[in-house]
Amino acid sequence: MYNINMTCGEIESAGGFEHRVHADLLNHTNNPDCDQSWYSQDGRLIADPSDPQKLIDPVISVSSDRLVTSYCVDELHHEIICHSDELRYDTTFRAFNDSISGSTQTAESNQLWWISAPIFIVFLGLICFLLHKRIFRDPEPGVQIKFRSNQSDSLNQSESEQINGSVSRG
Repeated sequence: MYNINMTCGEIESAGGFEHRVHADLLNHTNNPDCDQSWYSQDGRLIADPSDPQKLIDPVISVSSDRLVTSYCVDELHHEIICHSDELRYDTTFRAFNDSISGSTQTAESNQLWWISAPIFIVFLGLICFLLHKRIFRDPEPGVQIKFRSNQSDSLNQSESEQINGSVSRG
């Protein structure tokens, strides 16, 4: 069994994404006693080089030595069965996105996101709490708060004049 790991950039060609049969297996691909097939990750038959017109998406073309897909597929399986020798050759092709190579890094970056998001929210909440306290803080004991308004000043002035006038007369 062969395992071939590559990046999408490594298998990209002008015609699509090219998966080549391992060099050690090429002599079996032309043997009339051997059949080969290509399968998707879930085990569906997607191409058979003996019937190159019958292709399942995302396969664009197939030949005895390669398979071309329209987009980069995570995992494909190639199988050669030689009936007279009762031999079977399996190859697993795994392709990784160039920007993040491998699912481990994707999982790590997702984990980092879920750890940093709550920390950011707590930090933002703390800032809001401190700003709220500063803007709407209670007055210190012994400090009077005076609200000013033009109308109330004239009313307060006239009231205080009346009080002062009545006190001075009496």
